[in-house]
Amino acid sequence: MSGTMVRKKHHKSRNYRLFILPALIFYTVFIAFPIVYGLFLGFTDWSGVGSFNIVGLKNFITIFTDERFTPTFFNALINNFKYLICVWIIITPLQYLLAYLLYLKIPGRKYIQFMLFLPQVISSAIVGFFATLVFDPNIGFANSLLSTLGLEESAWFGDPNMAFKLLIIVIIWQSTGTGIMIFYANFMDISSDVMEASKVDGCTEVQRFFHIMLPMSLPAASSNITMSTIWALAIFDLPYMLGGSEGGVSGSLDFDNIVFYRYTFGTGLNGKSDMGFGAAICVVMFVIMLIVTVIQNRVLARFDYNS
Repeated sequence: MSGTMVRKKHHKSRNYRLFILPALIFYTVFIAFPIVYGLFLGFTDWSGVGSFNIVGLKNFITIFTDERFTPTFFNALINNFKYLICVWIIITPLQYLLAYLLYLKIPGRKYIQFMLFLPQVISSAIVGFFATLVFDPNIGFANSLLSTLGLEESAWFGDPNMAFKLLIIVIIWQSTGTGIMIFYANFMDISSDVMEASKVDGCTEVQRFFHIMLPMSLPAASSNITMSTIWALAIFDLPYMLGGSEGGVSGSLDFDNIVFYRYTFGTGLNGKSDMGFGAAICVVMFVIMLIVTVIQNRVLARFDYNS
């Protein structure tokens, strides 16, 4: 009897292993192996074709000490962190406020929902194209409007003092919808009994917002901020389309992923493609993202409503 039970248990365990085997193979081939291989390439001088040499820490030393590359890298990194700060103090609070207004079913919410969620069904390339149509200094709608009003026209993305601000505005329109959906779903998940009890107890809308809605939406805020942080440190598409591979005027739209693209597949440092150096940039950015995410999650854990 006991032998039969052991065989059945072993058979079930074998079925579980077969069930997870396809996902394990996929994860190993397309995620784990590229990460390990990329880390290895960071210690080589491989150009993408032919043989390579092990150069040790040379690529990493170049990143932090080369007089040509280091200022470019840190300028781009500062832009990444400027965007990250905008996520914390502008984008996430705006997402929360708009989600709350939609939850209150304000007049015109259908039109607002349409405008906010429109970028979710179109690609970043289309969003960048729309931004170009609006802010192009020659044919853009913005300068046409300024000219009609008799005001001075602007270079918009060609102005290094204005380019980053405009990028944030475009990003807000592009990415706000995702956060709104997360917050809105969290609001809808709050028990109706709790909301009814607050009305019976005479809570005002302001009191209900600060004492019920806000504390119970902190887990959603944590998830939203974490995803936005990863996006902020890995952004590439919109700055590339609006500022080009050189990162815009005076590096105003330069981000580390654009730097990676320029120096890996272009001729930025040694006059040739350099996969090894690009891999080293990726390793450094991975470490930075890991550190920021760990610190951020520890801070957010202190505000977790469920803890």
